[in-house]
Formats: sequence, C-alpha cells, structure tokens
Amino acid sequence: MAGVPLGAQSIVGRGRSQSVRTRVARPLGLQYQAAISGSEVERMRGWLSGMAASMLCLSSSAAIPIDCATAPSIKCLAAEVFLLAKKLPAGDGNRAHVEFAEQELADNDLEVALDYVISDNPDPPPWEDVEWIARAGRFGDALETARQQKSTVARLGGMLVVASLLVEKDAAQAREIVEDVERELPSIAGDSDEDAQGVPALAGKVWAGLGQSDRTLRLVGGHGARTVDWLLVIANTYPAAAGWREEAWREAERLNEPLPLQQLLRDALTRGDQAEISRAAQRAARAVDRMTSIDAEPSAVIALARALLAAGAPQPAARLVEPWPQWLDGKDDTARFNVVSELITVLAGLARDQDVETAAAAVSTPARRSQCLSNAADEYARRGRRDLVAKRDAEAMTLAMSSPTGDAKLQWEHDGALINLALARAGRGDVDGAIAAATKVRDDAKVRETISYVVKRAIDTGHGAAAAPAIEVLEQRAGTAQDAPLLLAAANAWYMTGDEDRARDDLAQVLTMARLTGNDAGLAAELAWRLDGAGKPASMITIVDKFGVTDPGAIDRLVQIIRPLSPAVAVQLAGRQVEVWRQIDELANIGVQLAADAK
Repeated sequence: MAGVPLGAQSIVGRGRSQSVRTRVARPLGLQYQAAISGSEVERMRGWLSGMAASMLCLSSSAAIPIDCATAPSIKCLAAEVFLLAKKLPAGDGNRAHVEFAEQELADNDLEVALDYVISDNPDPPPWEDVEWIARAGRFGDALETARQQKSTVARLGGMLVVASLLVEKDAAQAREIVEDVERELPSIAGDSDEDAQGVPALAGKVWAGLGQSDRTLRLVGGHGARTVDWLLVIANTYPAAAGWREEAWREAERLNEPLPLQQLLRDALTRGDQAEISRAAQRAARAVDRMTSIDAEPSAVIALARALLAAGAPQPAARLVEPWPQWLDGKDDTARFNVVSELITVLAGLARDQDVETAAAAVSTPARRSQCLSNAADEYARRGRRDLVAKRDAEAMTLAMSSPTGDAKLQWEHDGALINLALARAGRGDVDGAIAAATKVRDDAKVRETISYVVKRAIDTGHGAAAAPAIEVLEQRAGTAQDAPLLLAAANAWYMTGDEDRARDDLAQVLTMARLTGNDAGLAAELAWRLDGAGKPASMITIVDKFGVTDPGAIDRLVQIIRPLSPAVAVQLAGRQVEVWRQIDELANIGVQLAADAK
C-alpha cells in the first residue's frame, strides 16, 4: 500500500488500508442499440471522433489553478500541496496531516513527505509519527520524539522503529537502542494491548537484523501462532539470513495446532517455489499424522485442509476433515451453513462425493443449501469433473428457485441465491447459465445490475470472449429502462473484449440519454480517450474540457489513469479538480510517481 510506513507495522499484526481516498468505479454493464435513431447514433459517433462537446454532469465550482503544470517537479508539487492545505479550515484533520509533512519531513526528504500526505492509516500504532520522521532521515529527532512519549508502549515502540531503520546505517546505535528497550520490556509484560504485545517482537526483529538470532528467539518465542507469524515476517524482511523459516517450522511443530501449519503452507504457496511447496506439504503432513486429537475451531481445521490440498497433499487433508459430522452436532442452521459452505469445497476436492451430498443436506434453508452446492460445483470445475459440475449446479438452481418468497426477508434470500448462482456460473464461463439465473430475479433493476456483474465476473475470470450474450441481453434491458450508467458500462465491456465499434456506438447512445455523474462521468471520458484519443495523454485534456467534466470523482479517476503516462498532463487534469483535499491527494501522488520514475 502506497504511503504506509514500512517496518514496524507488519509485525504488530494490524490491518492497514487506505480508506476514503480509494475510488471504486461502477462495475461493467450493458449495451443498448435501438433507443435512438440510426442517424442520431451516427451523428454522435462522428462527434466522438471529432471530440465535439456533449453533456456530462458539471459542478458549478471553479477549479483551483496550479502554477507548475508545464514542467512539474517533486519540489514544485510539494510546494503546491503545502499551499493548498492552507486553504482547508483550521482544525481540519487533513490540514494537520499535511502540515506535519511540511514541518517535520519536507526539509529532509520531499518524497517521504508526499508519501506521508497520501498515507491513510485508519488504525495507526502510537509511534507512527516517529517512524515517519526517521524515514525522512531525521534519526536523532525521531529518537528524541520517541523518548518524550508519555506512554511506555509508545516510547519503546518508537525507539524500536528508529532502531529498525538504523540497522543498515548505524548498527552500533541500533544495538544501543534495542538494548535500552529490552531492559524496560518487563514493565509492559502484563499489558494485553495489541501494540504492547507487539513491542517484544519489534525488538526481536531488530536483533534479527543485527544477526543476533538467539536474542530474537528469546523475545518472540512462546506466543503460539503469533510467534510463527512474527518469524515469517522476519524471514521475509531478511530473506538472505538463513534459518528463520526453519525456526517457524519448529515452533509450529511444537505447538501441533492447525493455524501455524496453515500459515507456513500459505507462505510457501505464496512464494511459488514448487520444490519448497512440496517440502512444506510433506512436513505439514507429518505434523498432522502426529495429532492425536484436534482441539481447534472447524474453520481453522478446514483452512489447513484446504492449504494441504492446494499444496498437493490430499491424504492429511482427508484425515483432518474426517470428523466433520461432529462439527454440525447441536448447531442451528446458520452455524451449519457457516461450516458446510467452507467444508464442501474441501470434500469436493477430495472426491468425497457422497459426503458432499450429505453435508449439503445438513443445511435446511434452500437458499443456503443452494450456495453450498454452487460452491461444490466451483471446486468440481477446478478439478475438471464436468459431470458433477452440471449435477451440483442444477441442484443449486432448483433449490434457489424453490426458496420461499413470502416476505421481504425471504425475497431477499431468494434473489440472493439466484444472484450468487449467476455469478458462480459466470466465473466458470457459463454465461448462458448465468443469464438464466439472473433473469429469474424479480426486480427488473436488480436483473440489469446482476447481469452487469455477470459481465464483469466473466471478464475478470478470463471468460471475456463468452461475455457477449450477456451484454446483448442486457443492452435491451438497459435501453428500455434508459439506464445510462449500465449502457456506459456495456460500452466499456465491449472495449475490454476487443469490440471497439460496438463500444463507440454504445458510448454515442449514452451521451444522448442522460447526464452522468461521478465515476460514470469519468468512465465516459476515459472510454472516449481510449477509443479516439490516439493514445496521447494530452488528448484527455481536450476530452475533459469538451465534455465539461468537473465532477470531483471523475477528475480523480482520470488523474489516476494519466499519471503513469504523463505526470505533466496529470497535473493539468488535477488543476481542474474543485475539491481541495482531492487535489492535494492527486498532486502528492503525482509527486511520488515522479520520484519513482527518477529511480
């Protein structure tokens, strides 16, 4: 994730995400060819080629000018970002965020400063600011800031992130810092806070970087599955250092629990070395053989079985799931569904076909049982067992259709079962079957939307060549309903599947139907550029101005598209942004792009 500090975050074990600044485009949709006269379509089609004006949703706000659009540099862009932040209200969190970058980071490292501007940790550790100051090269100031923290956890964690960044620059100082911290670790030994529990692991990671494996093991050992996780983080941080994965295996074998073994198998599968995957599978299989009883949640056992299957070890996977009927005893239908929906793919992968039927039958709600059988069909498809794909899929359809619809909740479950089945079929390349399921949904608007998702699923899973029937069926529905966004998404789908003529026709029709907003406006401009912009980034400026696109979300989308191709044109597009914070984010991202391109 761009902008998230490195080092300390991963070992603490928190999830980090860029939340409000991530733009998500509307899924692909459908085409309609008969809504307007042929002559009007031709006129609009010609307009696209000539980049003439049309109607997309406008904002009445004036765009904010940018002074360095002609020859952008990281220095110029940073200055613009800091200037724009001063236009935000006093006390605004985003303004304070940028001011920290300007005051604490920019003098030493503009790239780090801009990287901080675009960072967005919703749940940062208490030492995050210290780490950024150190990343900017201000190690002394970062260490002093850490020592001034009132919280012991924040102080020790801050000192350790400084040490971790000093390991390769000044090993002696890094060692001095971690020794100071280690002396104080007993003071937080009883703290159950997640950050506090991660501090010893951070110290162990520093010792690993300094080549002191015995001290690392003393600090990270004895914490169950967390120890395995921490050792894998250390192994990935210092791949040249031998032995850390072996230590993780020893800890997992000592624990003799499903979760640590699954972590190690997934680590091997992720790295993709077939010989290592085979060794990991053999070692995990031996560990499973030593398990006299398995006292773990079914989800953990199933996850390990699935990992063993993926690694080519079906026998230990089968042994793990052997007691599955006991997992359902005394459970209500919701709890049974939660187990069976995960279990059934493992049973199908093991070719335990009778167990697949029995497990599905244990779920009483028709809509839920339909989902389980559809999951089984997916696994059979991956295994090439076409006869059972057809059988389980047909059973899933029958159940979905038979699910009751007596009230709003039941109707929602009924439609949900059909939608899930439609998407599963599309993911297997059965687009006709997906259409059949989607068109059984009761609400016309939901049918259109579902088939737009069917098209997207087919394209995303490599079945774009099979998506045309879905697009053609739904273009009629989108046209009848005058659903411009879905017709626009259809144009995009035709473009993605290689039919530029139909994409151009659909886009021309969309522009006669409605005013588009947000991501739809951005998608229309993007598609016009891809179809008739001749691959030139500067053409996007012409299209945006001719279309009159000023919607903040649309501009944001287009800046992201053009930024890797031409930072200068991206700056010009950002100059048309009417929301100050979005423009700050866009310019900072362009600056980071320039810095990356210069490396």
